[in-house]
Amino acid sequence: MTPQSAPSQPQRPAIVGHRGASAHAPENTLAAFRRAIEDGAQLLECDVHLSADGHVVVMHDETIDRTAAEDSPRRSGAIGELTRAELDEVVLQEGERIPSLEELLETTAVPVFIEVKVAAAATAVAEVLRALPAGSPAAASTVISFHAEALAEIRRGADVAVSYLVEQVDEKALATAQEIGAVAIGPSIDGLSLRAARAAHEAGLTVNPWTVNTAPQLEIALACGVDTLTTDDPAWAQRELDVRLG
Repeated sequence: MTPQSAPSQPQRPAIVGHRGASAHAPENTLAAFRRAIEDGAQLLECDVHLSADGHVVVMHDETIDRTAAEDSPRRSGAIGELTRAELDEVVLQEGERIPSLEELLETTAVPVFIEVKVAAAATAVAEVLRALPAGSPAAASTVISFHAEALAEIRRGADVAVSYLVEQVDEKALATAQEIGAVAIGPSIDGLSLRAARAAHEAGLTVNPWTVNTAPQLEIALACGVDTLTTDDPAWAQRELDVRLG
């Protein structure tokens, strides 16, 4: 009789701090990004928009309304209609300020998933990335977006990895990812299946689901053999992976 082989151990995915460690610090702030790295994140994820005067601004929403603190001198307005100087007047929770993409990339000790929220910001993001020193951790960053045209623009403007964000992996999404030269695809964890993950891997793409914040979501991610885990709480993910994978 031949001995039975032991079941294969799921690979340990890299942990990505979603908007930093946004479960513990104000999202998309330098404090949240520092906390994510302290809590074990091997990568960071941020969102970027373009200010009225062409600066790349780190924030998720199109406006400052949700994240501005109650005592902020400026509490309302669309990022695309405010200058960088006007955005500097905004105070976020815990006294944090709105970072520029340059500030984040200059200070990070790990690569960043940079989500382009508006396609118009793609050219400016490419310029920021082109200016990075070759040896900096941020030079290994990846631009991610739901906007395929923004990723295509990034590819034209800089030698930078891109990942296509989708709700679900299907044939059209895979074809688009390959057409724009993406190295990865980023589906919602709630729309991910083993079949979809296998198809993405067979297409030569890494699988970077978002956003994994619960034990059931983590189980799905590990069963699908994902390459990264984007989470609001890197410390929690680190503990869970230690328990499951050692």
